[in-house]
Amino acid sequence: MSSQPYETTATTIAIVLAGGASSRLGGTDKTRVQVAGATTLERVLRSAAADQRIVVGPAGDDGAALAHSHVARFVLEDPPRSGPLAALARGVAEIPGAEGTSADSDSGATVLVLGGDMPLLRAETLAALASTSASEQKVAALAGSDGHVQYLCAAWPLARLRAALGALEQPDGGWANLSLRRLYEQLATDELLTRAAAGAEGADIDTPDALEAVRQAAGPRIALAQIEVSEDVEFRQGTVRSAVAEAAAAGAQLVLLPEATLTPFGTDLRAVADGHHASFEQLIQELADEHRLVVVAGSFTPADGDRVHNTVIARGPADEPGAVRADYRKIHLFDAYGARESETVAPGDELVLIDLGGARLGIATCYDVRFPEQFTALARRGAQAILLPLAWADGPGKSDQLRLLLQARALDSTTVVLAADQAPPAQYAGTAARGIGQSAAIGPLGRIRQELGREPGLLLVDLDLAEVREARAALPVLEHGVPLPRD
Repeated sequence: MSSQPYETTATTIAIVLAGGASSRLGGTDKTRVQVAGATTLERVLRSAAADQRIVVGPAGDDGAALAHSHVARFVLEDPPRSGPLAALARGVAEIPGAEGTSADSDSGATVLVLGGDMPLLRAETLAALASTSASEQKVAALAGSDGHVQYLCAAWPLARLRAALGALEQPDGGWANLSLRRLYEQLATDELLTRAAAGAEGADIDTPDALEAVRQAAGPRIALAQIEVSEDVEFRQGTVRSAVAEAAAAGAQLVLLPEATLTPFGTDLRAVADGHHASFEQLIQELADEHRLVVVAGSFTPADGDRVHNTVIARGPADEPGAVRADYRKIHLFDAYGARESETVAPGDELVLIDLGGARLGIATCYDVRFPEQFTALARRGAQAILLPLAWADGPGKSDQLRLLLQARALDSTTVVLAADQAPPAQYAGTAARGIGQSAAIGPLGRIRQELGREPGLLLVDLDLAEVREARAALPVLEHGVPLPRD
């Protein structure tokens, strides 16, 4: 299972400026303060989709671990604290072939210039900046709503960056005490492209107030695990174990597995619910305890007669105060397109939400996505994001419908919709719903942030609660709703 869903250029190098202690934070190294369970520097490194990562700054106590887990190396500018431009030049000097390299040989390389104190940067945004810079051969930078360019979140063609640095180098002092503004002043008007920041992704930590605002905005990291659900019990359990371990290694605080992870549709749901739900629930709890995260997965539990409940179980580490433990029973049953889910599944009748890392998360399942009132009801109960496990049925137009419905539900509720579908088996020829892939993260104004194809994969999403607040201020549909007249 791949955890890298972002397309990058052929050669993308991330240079992260991490200069150390900040006087405005009482001498604290602002790249090592904790934000939502990780240091600011670690959050930047894990968002930087790049072939190489170079950190210009002190390695500190965690440098070896960061270098290993993010394939990065630490270097120091010489002399120390000689300014951001000198630090950037030091990072560029570390790129292979820096000495005497021609501009032509640099034409395929792109450099992400990043601040080590920007903990809410998004991997999909950085990948988009790098892709734009590579295709247009221009500088692509993040910009605030006021048009202010964030100098430490930009992608540069390597040759252009070297040329701009060279034009500013001082014969006796290198680049010492020169600001990054001087670098951008080297660009012609048509050389700089900007991308508007969403939520707090452009925030940096310069003051205690800025740090507090970032911490208020930073929600949990959520992994969407798109797995193939095998009919073989042992193989299926191995797939679940691997997906949860990979999510945990990537820093996720919650991993969302698909609907029907216990057993795929087209099998004897009641027999599996009676015989295997208890052991599956135990497995989910063991994985939550082992990896110290919340695991959310689709199961089936016994109901009336021969039917089952299509149940999503959410389990967090059992020894944590207020440990997450919740069960959601699918409310809307898929009696559509010739299927009759209600013959084997009994409906639930309760909305379910969980709290994690300062965020409130609602839970819905697959066919529920066609019913906007459930999503707005969850939002009115405080949900900022909605977890949506799927086993989407394939067929003509179903891919387009899923994408449209996910975007519409996000807009209806101004929540982040996080959908994890099954990856369809390559040789499956049956009629039961086995997924189409297309797991996705949708922003609260309906923009697709990330999306997978049909193959197994892992999407990593850092919730930005400021984005939800801004969306609801701009589009207050939850406040404007009124009861409609009945017949």
